[in-house]
Amino acid sequence: MCSDLSRLLLDIFVRFVHHQSECIVRSSLLGFLTSLLVTCASAQVAGFPTTDLSPLAPQLQRQQTESQLRGEQMPSDNVVRASQYHVGPGDVLVIQRLDALAQEEYATVTPENLVLIPRIGMIPVAGMTLDAVRDTIARLYRQRTPNIAVYIGLRRVRSVYVTVQGNVLFPGVYTVPASMRLMTLLRLAMQGNTPQQRTEPEMQRTVQRAFGQIADLTRDEQLLWRDYEFLPPASLRSIVVRHSDGSSEVVDGELALLQPDSPANPYVREGDVVIVPREQVLDQPRITIQGAVARPRTTVYRAGDRLSFLLKLGVGLLPESGAIWLVQGGERIPVRADAQMNLLSEDRELLPGAVVLVERVRPSVSNTGSVRIIGEVQRPGAYPIVQWKTRIREVIEEAGGFTDRAALGLAYILRREQDGSSTLVSPNPYLERLRRLQYTNLLPEDTLRFFIDELARRPLVACDFRACFERGSEDDNVALADGDVIVVPPSPQTVFVYGQVAKAGFVEYAPGKDAEYYIARAGGRTELADHGRERIIKGRNGLWVPLQETTVEPGDRIYVPHPPDEPLGTKLQRLSAYIGIAGGLSGLVFSILSLINFLRTR
Repeated sequence: MCSDLSRLLLDIFVRFVHHQSECIVRSSLLGFLTSLLVTCASAQVAGFPTTDLSPLAPQLQRQQTESQLRGEQMPSDNVVRASQYHVGPGDVLVIQRLDALAQEEYATVTPENLVLIPRIGMIPVAGMTLDAVRDTIARLYRQRTPNIAVYIGLRRVRSVYVTVQGNVLFPGVYTVPASMRLMTLLRLAMQGNTPQQRTEPEMQRTVQRAFGQIADLTRDEQLLWRDYEFLPPASLRSIVVRHSDGSSEVVDGELALLQPDSPANPYVREGDVVIVPREQVLDQPRITIQGAVARPRTTVYRAGDRLSFLLKLGVGLLPESGAIWLVQGGERIPVRADAQMNLLSEDRELLPGAVVLVERVRPSVSNTGSVRIIGEVQRPGAYPIVQWKTRIREVIEEAGGFTDRAALGLAYILRREQDGSSTLVSPNPYLERLRRLQYTNLLPEDTLRFFIDELARRPLVACDFRACFERGSEDDNVALADGDVIVVPPSPQTVFVYGQVAKAGFVEYAPGKDAEYYIARAGGRTELADHGRERIIKGRNGLWVPLQETTVEPGDRIYVPHPPDEPLGTKLQRLSAYIGIAGGLSGLVFSILSLINFLRTR
C-alpha cells in the first residue's frame, strides 16, 4: 500500500509543479507531500518490503554513480571525436531525457559490449563509434516517447591495455585511456614513465641500444633524443596497428603528426598491438623541405606523397623567407604558399628525391649598433655607435669619462666571436681544437702549449687602455663593433706577492715602487728562493714578465719561485755527463800534447 501511495504522491507532485498556482498553496502542498514521503520511508525502515521505495532507487543510484565519477578523473590528451571514437567495455554513457524530471541516467558498457538502457533494455555496441551508439539510443527512445528529446554523451572513458613493440626505447604493455591517440602513446614509449629522472647520457645509451650506433644515423636521427623527433623517418611512416578482432592498419606517423585530431592519428583500443618497424634501409628514396622554414625535414618517400604534404612538414615560413621552389625530375617549379604552409598553387604528386627549397632573404646589413660599458665610468650603460667607425675614446667621453677608482691597466673589451659554427649540434671543444691541429706543423711538445693557449683564450679586443688614454696611442684607439662590452674594473690598490717569501699575501700598492719594494714588504725572499727567476704576472692578460722589464701596477702579482726540483737520477745523469765531458776534454788535451811532442822529436 505504501508503494502505491508513493507512486500516487509523486504523480500528484509532478502535475502540481507544472500547474500555475499561488506560491502559498504550492508551498503548503509541497510540505504535505514531503511529510507523507518521509512517513513512507520510516515505515519501510521499520519493516515494510524494500520495494515500497522503488521510485527513489534511480535517484539514489544516480547520486552514487555521480560520486564515483567525480572521484575517478582520467587524464586526456585531446577532445574526443564521436565519429572516430569506438565505444568499448568500461565506457560510461550519460543519458538525459527532457521530460518533467529531466534527470541524468548513466549506462556502462558491459564486458560483453552491451549497454543496458533504462526502460529499453540491452543493446549491442560492438565495433560501433560513439556517434553510432548515440544515434541508436536516440532512435530507440524516439520510438518509445517521440515527443521527448534525448541527449547522449560520453561521461567517462575506459582504460585499455595496449602493447608497443619494435623500434621504441621502452617497449611493453601500457595502461592508457581509450581516448588517447596513437602518437601520444608512442611518445610515452619513447620517454618512459619518468623521463625527467633520466640523464642525457642514459638517453643516449638507450638510443644506441634501440637504433644502433649514433654515428651510423643521419643528423636528423642523431638529434631524435634531443629535439623530440621521437622516431626515425623509416619507422615513423610505417607503423602497424593490429586490433584484437584480427584486423590491422598501417599508420603514417608523419601524417598523424600533421593532423593529430583526425582519423590519420587513430584512438587506441583494448588489445591493440602497435609495431614500430626497425628497418633502416639506406637506399630508401627520401623527400626534403629545407631553407627558411620553421622545421626543415627529411623523411622517407611513399608513393602518392604530394606537394601539400611536404609543405606541411615545414610547419611554417620564417619571416626572412623568400621564393619557394619544388625541385624534382630535373625541373625547378615555382610554388606559392601562405605563412602556415597552406598550398596556394597546383598540388603535384612528388617524385622520389623531391626537394622543396624555401629561399632565405638576407636583411640588409646595418652599420649601426650599440656597445655596453660596465664599471668605473661616470654613466655606465648602453651607447649607440656606427660600426667600425666609432672609437673607444668617443664612447668613453660620451659616458662622462673614468671615475677616480678606474683601473685602466685592467680594463678590456669583449667581442662576440663569429666562428660560423653550426647551431644544430654543439661541437665538442676538444674535437674543435684537434680540427685546428689537422694541418699544423707544430712539434709534439708544442701541442700541449697550443691546448693550454686555446683553453685560456678569451674573445678580447687588442687594446691597451693606458696607452690609449694616458699616452694618446692611436693604435689603441680601436674601432668598435655592435655588441662589444667595455669593462672598466675598479682599482684593487694592492699587489699580491707569493712563492718563496716570508709573508705571502696582498701588499698595498705604492705608485712608482719597483718589485723589490713589494718583495721586501712581503718579508723578503726565503733561503729557498731562486734569485733571478722572479716574474711579475700582469693582472689584465696574465703575461709573465721579468722584474726589470715592466713596472708594477695595481692588480699585478709577483711570483718568487723555488729552484726546480730535480730527481736524484737526473742529477746523477747530469754528473755522469759532466764527467764524460771532462774525460773527453782530458783525452783531447793529451792527444794534442802527444802530437806536439811527436813533431818536436822529428
